[in-house]
Amino acid sequence: MTFTHSRSKTPPVSRADREAARWVADQEGGALDAAGEAQLEAWLKNPSNAQAFARAQALWRDMGEAVRHSAPSYAAPAVPPRRHRRDYARDAGRTRRWAPMAATGMAAALVLAFMGLDIPTRIQADAITRPGEQRTLTLDDGSIIQLNTDSAVAVAYEPGRRTVRLLRGEAAFTVAPNAERPFAVEAGGGSTTALGTRFVVRRRGPMTRVSVTEHAVRAASRPGSVVVGENQTSTYGPHQAPTAPTPSLVGVDAWTDGWLVFEDQPLSQVVEEIARYSSSPINVVGRSVRARRVSGAFRIDQPDLTVARLEQTLGVRTTRLIGGVVLIHD
Repeated sequence: MTFTHSRSKTPPVSRADREAARWVADQEGGALDAAGEAQLEAWLKNPSNAQAFARAQALWRDMGEAVRHSAPSYAAPAVPPRRHRRDYARDAGRTRRWAPMAATGMAAALVLAFMGLDIPTRIQADAITRPGEQRTLTLDDGSIIQLNTDSAVAVAYEPGRRTVRLLRGEAAFTVAPNAERPFAVEAGGGSTTALGTRFVVRRRGPMTRVSVTEHAVRAASRPGSVVVGENQTSTYGPHQAPTAPTPSLVGVDAWTDGWLVFEDQPLSQVVEEIARYSSSPINVVGRSVRARRVSGAFRIDQPDLTVARLEQTLGVRTTRLIGGVVLIHD
């Protein structure tokens, strides 16, 4: 395979992921009492926190023995000559109290390191992109994968089948015809089999969206399958059958040409999409501001300019906080 790509910075770990790493480390290390478990349960009621917690748990499992063996061993120090036994007992007790906390901190740090580097995905992936980066892969059979921002794929070609796993993010597929070797994209507990030429698959949380730009595909998950035709979209989940095809959003694949296109969409959704290509977090504050409708085309490599255009056309204001966070508000 051949690869073309541009460079970008490694994304920072989000606050939710940092908190999740600490919760998982505390839970696995036995540091949570009844009150702590109650606090964790309350924290998990936020969907973003719950997703971050699930990621941290998965990373903990992937690290396996590495996490447990990376924590240092805290043996009681030898008693110095002429030292009183009560002094030794006091210091040994202090060591026992602090050791679990230190081990938990080490484990949490390891989880955060894995999150920042995304080691499990990197191990599996044949190609990966960071925020703001795109890559084009030309496969051995001539098929082309355009990998969008913050995405990853693994390719497995077998004699009777061509399979690509979308590990995260979004990719557009232009498939070289070969009736004897079906081309399928596995993502989010389901699969998309090409019946034609070109389609886009996007993973967002537990859901996977399939949009066809040329010909047709068959989208399937365990409960069922559906044929998605040209200019149609279907969505499925790990235990949810693909939805009946509906007309695709305008510009569903415009990103492959370097553009984001929106037609009468809420500002909150527009900014969420723009933020995928930015190295700095961008948020919209205020219900009325979030609900404002936006139509237009914006370059994906100019998120700052896009925010400035939104500021001018919608009459909103922007505030930049320490750390690069951008707030859009009245």
